[in-house]
Formats: sequence, C-alpha cells, structure tokens
Amino acid sequence: LENNTILMDKLKKIQQENEELKARMDKHMELSRQLSTEQAVLQESLEKESKVNKRLSMENEELLWKLHNGDLCSPRKLSPSSPSVPL
Repeated sequence: LENNTILMDKLKKIQQENEELKARMDKHMELSRQLSTEQAVLQESLEKESKVNKRLSMENEELLWKLHNGDLCSPRKLSPSSPSVPL
C-alpha cells in the first residue's frame, strides 16, 4: 500500500510536469508562428526597399552620366514616381 502511494505521488508529479511541458510547447509554437509571420512581412518589405534602391541607383547613374556628358538640359521622360524638379 505504501509503495502504491509513492507510485501515485510520482505519477501525479510526472503528469504535472507533462502538462507544464505541453503549455511551454504551445507557447513556443505560438511564438514560432508569430516570428514566421513577422519574417515574411520583413522579407516583403526588404524586397520592396531593394527594388526602390535599385531604381534610385539607376536614376542616379543616369543623371551622373548626363552630367558628365553635358546632357542634363535635354528633355527626359519622368516616371510617375519621380518628382518633377526644374533644372
């Protein structure tokens, strides 16, 4: 009977530890999902920023080329996102 009581106490303790581990696992899974979502948003944002930076770099190179070749006064087709700055 005493042995049975000891085993029951151990079983309760192990079941409690199991429940705590399950709760920790659930929290980790939720955190993992949140981080995955945040990573996807950040990746999309990075791709957009990269495209903008590439476009601006190309425009900069074009303007530098025109500056060095004395072609800044010639009319240029502006993209809709480019600000119209009088030269």
